[in-house]
Amino acid sequence: MLTMMELKNFEQHIRNLSKQNKEPEWLLSKRLEAYNTFKSKPMPNFIYGLNINMNIDLDLGNIDASSSGKPAISIKNNNKNVIIEDFKGMLKNHESILREKFMSLIGANDKFTLFHNSFLDSMTFVYVPKNTEAKEPIEISSKANCKASLSHLLILAEDNSKLTLVEDSKGGIEEGSYSSRIVEIFAGNNSTLNYGNVQLLNERSFNYAVKRASIGKNSTLNWMDCCLGSKVTLSEVTTFLDGEGAATSNYGAFFGGKSQQFDLVAKSIHNAPRTVSDILTKGALTGSAKCLYRGLVRIESNAFGSNGYQKEDTLLLSSDASADSIPNLEIENNDVRCTHGASIGRIDREKLFYMQSRGLNEGLATREYVKGFFEPMLQKIQVKHLTDNLYDVIRGVGRE
Repeated sequence: MLTMMELKNFEQHIRNLSKQNKEPEWLLSKRLEAYNTFKSKPMPNFIYGLNINMNIDLDLGNIDASSSGKPAISIKNNNKNVIIEDFKGMLKNHESILREKFMSLIGANDKFTLFHNSFLDSMTFVYVPKNTEAKEPIEISSKANCKASLSHLLILAEDNSKLTLVEDSKGGIEEGSYSSRIVEIFAGNNSTLNYGNVQLLNERSFNYAVKRASIGKNSTLNWMDCCLGSKVTLSEVTTFLDGEGAATSNYGAFFGGKSQQFDLVAKSIHNAPRTVSDILTKGALTGSAKCLYRGLVRIESNAFGSNGYQKEDTLLLSSDASADSIPNLEIENNDVRCTHGASIGRIDREKLFYMQSRGLNEGLATREYVKGFFEPMLQKIQVKHLTDNLYDVIRGVGRE
């Protein structure tokens, strides 16, 4: 439990953060309001049903937010018409957009988002104007070498725009370091966005990540999310299909070993007619790693003619690895098509034996088996930066 002196120090830290960024009064008030609510909110218990829980030993109240620091960020952007700003630049040139969009898809109302809203120390704003096509992918790399890092990415793509953005996250050099990353994407009508992320944080760190998007009429958003690092990952990817004819593909991959834990959420919310969503998550676990997957396809009452699909597959490579899968459908309209499925299984020993009989040793046979398991997803992703990282992890299978 924090002392009164520590609480006052954290409030002063918030004021110092706001002053350093030259933030307007409304943003400082938003921070302080979030912090006051944060103090009274309990930590979640990470229990989701009978014998379905995560063994997560974390209390945000024990994190020294005053030790937070900005991650080192490098950006590669060869598209002249795409605007990229940091926190100060956005406040100076696009304050009205920040005020309208910041945290509007998130709704700071739980312990983690309130903490993020209070102590956010880094922001990147990507703006794609109307009728603009980014010819080359934008690459963002961040590395956090501090005890706590809280960063935000806000993407605004206006009507008839196209964008591919890939980012990777590294760091977490200290035992118990904390990383919070929130991504908000706003896509106008007739736009096409591809967003990819690979998380490679140190396995001593705790990672909290939320990615949400609102997409307009006849727009398409393709997510590609790879969770490979950190000791504990809480990750959510949600799409709000807000315009008629909008479509999203949500491809997620994870690979865990040792005692890593993944709590993964994937959602598609159909708020308009004739919208389409496709959720596919595949992962492999070894050692005593654990994963809980929770998926949701929700069809609202006015979203007639919509199509929703979700599938999650987990491959267990050791006897101590474990997984749970909870796919859900919530359908408020009869004129729709929705399907879902999940599978959790262990490596097929007969197939492994067959490969060994053809000259492969057990380690190489296992790697080829795992590669074949992920291959259908890798073919869908087709973003070299992401697939290369996953292949690197697969190459390490069986080498322990």
